[in-house]
Amino acid sequence: MNDTSRKAGNNMMKFVTAILAAALVIGAVYFFFLHPGEPAGSQTPPSPHAIDQTSDRR
Repeated sequence: MNDTSRKAGNNMMKFVTAILAAALVIGAVYFFFLHPGEPAGSQTPPSPHAIDQTSDRR
């Protein structure tokens, strides 16, 4: 393996590591600060088109 190939391989690994680190940071920010899946308000009224599942009809 000559010096050019070795440099290219090392730089590719640095590039992949940087992309992975950026993806992990973006994912962590989204998960911890934007709270995916949490409703906008804690006491939101149910949708008028929601199916009422509170009655126990058997």
